[in-house]
Amino acid sequence: MADARRYRPWGKTHGLFYEVCVMTLADQVAEIGNRIERTGIRLKEALSVIDVTFDDRLHTSSPYEAFAGLNLLIDRTVHGARIERFHPQKGASRFHTLEIHTEEGEILGYLNMLHLKRPLPCYYLVYVEVMPSFRGLGLGSRILSAFMGFLKEEGAVGLLDNIISAHEPSYELYRRLGWKALTEYMERGLTDEFATYMIFIPDSVRSSHLRQHLTRILFSLKRKRAVIDMHDNEDMVRRTIEEFQSICGALVELFRDELASGTSPPLLRFMFTRLTTKLIGFHRRISTLIGYTGGESLEQLTFSDDVLKLPVQPYSLWNLPREDAGVWGDHEVLKRLPRDLIEEPTFFIERLPFYNRPYLSGWLARRGGYPSGPLTIGDLFECGLDPTRLREFHHEGVDYIFERMSPLFFPSLMKRRDFLKKVETTISGVRFRNAVARVNPILLIVRDRGNTYVLRRKVRGVHSQEALDQLMTPHLKELNRAVGIDAAVTGTVKNARDFLKKEFASRFRREIDELTYFVPWDIERNLPGVTVDVSGISLSTLWIS
Repeated sequence: MADARRYRPWGKTHGLFYEVCVMTLADQVAEIGNRIERTGIRLKEALSVIDVTFDDRLHTSSPYEAFAGLNLLIDRTVHGARIERFHPQKGASRFHTLEIHTEEGEILGYLNMLHLKRPLPCYYLVYVEVMPSFRGLGLGSRILSAFMGFLKEEGAVGLLDNIISAHEPSYELYRRLGWKALTEYMERGLTDEFATYMIFIPDSVRSSHLRQHLTRILFSLKRKRAVIDMHDNEDMVRRTIEEFQSICGALVELFRDELASGTSPPLLRFMFTRLTTKLIGFHRRISTLIGYTGGESLEQLTFSDDVLKLPVQPYSLWNLPREDAGVWGDHEVLKRLPRDLIEEPTFFIERLPFYNRPYLSGWLARRGGYPSGPLTIGDLFECGLDPTRLREFHHEGVDYIFERMSPLFFPSLMKRRDFLKKVETTISGVRFRNAVARVNPILLIVRDRGNTYVLRRKVRGVHSQEALDQLMTPHLKELNRAVGIDAAVTGTVKNARDFLKKEFASRFRREIDELTYFVPWDIERNLPGVTVDVSGISLSTLWIS
């Protein structure tokens, strides 16, 4: 199986797309910059709009370099920022909070801490966050230093869980500021769950039984962990919803004339579609948060009818300057592809039919079929996912799936492609809870017009999480309760993941975490493909991709 990397000149255009094809991302960036300057929206809103729209498309040391004057304005804002403290409030945050404020009162970052009063004063750092646009400018260090200054004033011990990856530059920040690993201080008696904890003991703390007191504090933290996570999640959801509201308002302001007149240029549709898909993704994630009850709901966000009726534009249309466009993967597959696909990958792929997965078929059944016109922003909200991301491709008797991915994932996709070859060798002949293990390899990776696509063969199954979600629907809930299909799915996936972690030790931890698992499923009838016999219930196959 030869490896292919094929570059191509820009191919022919397809009438409908000609106008947008000749434009570059730089043209779109310039237009957004002009709109930001003309409307006078606030700096934080402008940066949030840029992050939502271009975070995976501007490959510079700072994405804001493309926008005249923004970096200088960011530096001035950071210089004038101040840190303020807030006490817990009923109906709002349950934590003591430090916030980084601009001179205009906008919040650039925050630090949540929990006060543990006994057996000695202690503050546990629950979470610290700096707005992405302002990271790497010293604000994280400033708010942590303010936290330490507060501990000194209060005569209190500080605790935190340093979950930052050792490979990230900020990993050593706490140690540089004077924090120590808790294992260095306690020496023995710590369980694995406290292995990444760090401690700061100000000179103002006086206690002859500090180690014994810390043992009691750690026990209290362990007991309160679920409640702490619940309140932390509530606070995060509240802040994120406020951020989305701000971005939505800024986009409406930037495109006020077009929305009022009913025109919808591609850039407008692209930016609102990006915001919508991020909202939908966030909504799916918060449903799995520990203790989240829905107290803060995305239903608080309302889009006008003018926005909801906009046709979606989920993929980039614009050429990137110096884009490393091409195709990577199996040369035998590549040479059999249609000419139109090679010449204009984006336009060819985005015209393919949607992958008719259970998530999509459920929505179509509820609404009575496909929309008569183009898919709209409102359709995405109703569907609860972006159905355009997965496309079915039938060619020469073989069924494939094209998946559109963020361009940021390109390096990890290349690593995963190589790692899956190792996995295929390792799992040969292996079964997990009677399921035959197979690898569904990445056949091709395509880069074009700021988009990244992955080609795989279509399997007779669905993603394990989609299977679990379907088992909770009225259609399958009773069946699942009777035979425990969800336990078979989660158990099989866990066995496979544990096996790979043991086989590869720590060498490919990130690659293993990024693998996805597919389980047998009759998509036409929306039924799980399982085997039930005297030994119990099992899956016939587990695909790893």
